[in-house]
Amino acid sequence: MKNLFKFICCGNVDDGKSTLIGRLLLDTNNVKKDQLTDALKASERNGSDKIELAMLLDGLLAEREQQITIDIAHRFFDYQDTRFHILDCPGHEQYTKNMAIAAAEADTAIVVIDITKGIKPQTLKHIEICSLFHIKNLLICLTKADLITWAGEVDENKLLPLKQEIESVLKNYTFKYQLIPVSAVSGYNIKKVLSFLTKRAIEKQTEDENNNKKITHVLSSKLYQGTRYYYAKSVFLDNIAEGDSLTVYPQNSIVTISKKYENGAFSILQDVDISNGDVLTNTDIHISNIINHKSIWFEKPSESMLFKHGTVISRVIRLSENLLELDKEIVFNNIDEVKQNGIGIFIDEKTKRTLGCSVFLKNKIKEGNIIKTYIIVGGTHEDRKAKAEKIKNKFSLNPFILDNQEVKGISKDILLPLISTLNKQGFTVICLFDELNISSSSFKIIDLDK
Repeated sequence: MKNLFKFICCGNVDDGKSTLIGRLLLDTNNVKKDQLTDALKASERNGSDKIELAMLLDGLLAEREQQITIDIAHRFFDYQDTRFHILDCPGHEQYTKNMAIAAAEADTAIVVIDITKGIKPQTLKHIEICSLFHIKNLLICLTKADLITWAGEVDENKLLPLKQEIESVLKNYTFKYQLIPVSAVSGYNIKKVLSFLTKRAIEKQTEDENNNKKITHVLSSKLYQGTRYYYAKSVFLDNIAEGDSLTVYPQNSIVTISKKYENGAFSILQDVDISNGDVLTNTDIHISNIINHKSIWFEKPSESMLFKHGTVISRVIRLSENLLELDKEIVFNNIDEVKQNGIGIFIDEKTKRTLGCSVFLKNKIKEGNIIKTYIIVGGTHEDRKAKAEKIKNKFSLNPFILDNQEVKGISKDILLPLISTLNKQGFTVICLFDELNISSSSFKIIDLDK
């Protein structure tokens, strides 16, 4: 199975996005005969006797007739060992939200800039959105390079002022970037574009293989012949597997995946109540209804807004430049921790229009959100045992209980590494002690004498 790599192509209207991607499709032999025929007919209707490469990409009839891209155009092409998924983003200002939605899915972007026009405000807006959505790698394609030739060759020296202007913009961001003059019409430097994408695809595959984080949002469930099946959307390419021990949030219960199915469904060993919107994960997450964020708006915020994150829709209670308060807690990550779990959208409650996007930044895990170890001290031994039973009943998978009345001679030097090992394996630990001085933000200290 080929490695899948997703990237976006963005920039100002008419700067040559669709034409560039049409050339990529053509040069990698990913255009079917009927597509060529249709594109040639569409080109003839526009008064051209040659194939307009953009026609190989724009799929909507309205787009072909108006010669614009008004929606995200999804296309795939195979090159070497990779299947590339292209998201061609609208360049018109009124379709900025389409570009933002695409940016939320990718970590690499091609930004096209017409050498005859230079950097336009919408180009700057797209670069800003790429930064906001933590796209790490940019390929800046200076298009229509065939217009600056000398003795039949592209004269790249004429592009130095434009390159300097672009570099002065990009120095304000943290992108890794490369600038390449290209001509989609003549095919100039298209191999360099493919080389950049191929290199990044290999790097991304290695990153994904080394990423053992698992986050799954539950969509729905169904009971069939005595078995409860859960349907879910995984953040990392459907990477949960049979035998995985995952914590269910917000109820903080541990479950084991007993069976995985091709349609995204799974079943679990334990009898745990999992609902739509719950999250199963093996990594640290945040649970809160008050979130540090940064937003970008496509339309003016309305008085009554909903907020959609994953599969959960909540109501916006309070909104400021840096703070978002919702009417219910959500399970999320900061965008720099897990990009796909660090984004949400604002929706007008009346019209259901998407008004803006929000990314989650600089949120800290609050004590009590993710409790993996309880230390019970004070009171009598029976008091501590009774408290431990109450805590124990909250979990489907029985926690480890370390009781100093039963485990004689256990010292702090032995206890702390043992707790750490059990926590890393996904288990909750409950410790019962007469007195034990431990200070840790990841421990819940329960003193029965207070």
